[in-house]
This record gives sequence, structure tokens and C-alpha cells, in this order.
Amino acid sequence: MNRRAAIVLLAAGMALAGPSEISGQEPIEKNLGRPGRKGPEPPRGQPDFMEFNWIAGGGPTAWNEYEYTPEGMKRFAAYDFKVDDPAYRCVGSSWTRIYLNPNVLIHVTQGTDFVRLQYEWMDIDRRIPLSAPTGSNPRRVRIKGHPALGASAAWYEGDTLVIDTIDFAPGYVSTIAERAGMPQSPRMHTVERLRRDGDVLVIETTHLDAANYRTPVVSTVRYRKTDWDLMDYGCDPNEATVVSPR
Repeated sequence: MNRRAAIVLLAAGMALAGPSEISGQEPIEKNLGRPGRKGPEPPRGQPDFMEFNWIAGGGPTAWNEYEYTPEGMKRFAAYDFKVDDPAYRCVGSSWTRIYLNPNVLIHVTQGTDFVRLQYEWMDIDRRIPLSAPTGSNPRRVRIKGHPALGASAAWYEGDTLVIDTIDFAPGYVSTIAERAGMPQSPRMHTVERLRRDGDVLVIETTHLDAANYRTPVVSTVRYRKTDWDLMDYGCDPNEATVVSPR
């Protein structure tokens, strides 16, 4: 396991009916483009997420006030990090949990008909075909080996990248600190909205899950630009260290 992976563990295209699975994508293309840029220019008309790589720590993380259903509170109270945290099996529990992880990078590649986000955490590689914002049956993809990450579609709304995800396996919105154990049911529907605020990448995710929450749950996570390249995370369940998140 590499140095940053060890630190982080200790810190604790098809239609709707048949999303495709992503695995074995080509490696990251590093240090491309003109001097001063981390990557090439994006296609014309798209916001620029390729100028830099992005690392967690661009500002405070914010949550709205939300309310559990009785079943959601029951699941939250029953959470046992020693057996319930999927990270100890090298599996992602939710997209929000991935964004919340400290000390990790995201690399974005934008194409005319796709967007690709490569997450250093767990070496997750997410290439999503672009759909029309008003389309009734957008193309969706899954991440092989990570059922709690659902099936995602993507499009742009002005300067914002929108990622719409449904069809989740049960998981956890967060397994960190006081929110460790926030449940996610198969009814969960999330909308990630990624936009730039100067040299900060703002990631706002709205979670709709009537089984566990009476209200929407909204998290806002900020990443900052970095010249670092992604490292191989190389997660090994045999090397995971169980540490209390609360």
C-alpha cells in the first residue's frame, strides 16, 4: 500500500434498464497541454475542470439540516464501523463518502461525448457518457465491484457538471466522524453538481432517500487545485486498520 493510501485508511454506456460496468480503463494521461495547465483544454462550450488535478481541502465541508425517518434513525444507531464500513473491504459506500475522504485527488478528463473522473481513493475510475439534460432515458454506467455507487448519467448545465445516480445497493452516505453510519437505501437518488469557484472545485450532492430521510440531505465538499499526480491506492483488505470514526 502506498504512503497516501495508508494515511487515508487510517483516517478512516447503456439505457436505464441495463447500465454498463466500468473496469480496466486506460491509464491517466499526465502533464498534458500548454505550460501552466495540468491537462489539455476541454471541448468548446464545456466548463474547464481539466486545468488542474483536485485534492480534498479546498474549504469547509457543509451539510444542511436533515431529518431521519424512524427506520433511518434505527439504521444510523445500529451502525458498527468494525463490521459495517465497506472501506475495510476496499469498497466504496457512496459517492459522498468518496468525496469526503482526506488527502486524495481527483483527475477529470472531458470529451465531446463523455466525462471521466478518476478518484485516487480505491483507484475508482468513472467514465460517464454525456446525455441531454432533458432526456427521459439517459445512458448510465456502474463501477464494477462497487454496487453501492449505483448507475450514473451526466450532462452540463452552463458551468456545472451534473451527475445523476440511481439504482444503488444499500450503503452509507458517510462513515466519517459524527455522521458515520448515515444510511443509504436502494431508493436513494443523488444529484452531484460540480462547478469551479476560481481554483476551488465545489461538489454539491443532493441525496433523496424516502426510506431513511424525511428531507433531502445536501452535502457540499470543496477541493483545491494541485500539481500532484494521482498515485495508485492499492487497497488491500488485509492491510486495513480498523479505527473508530466517532
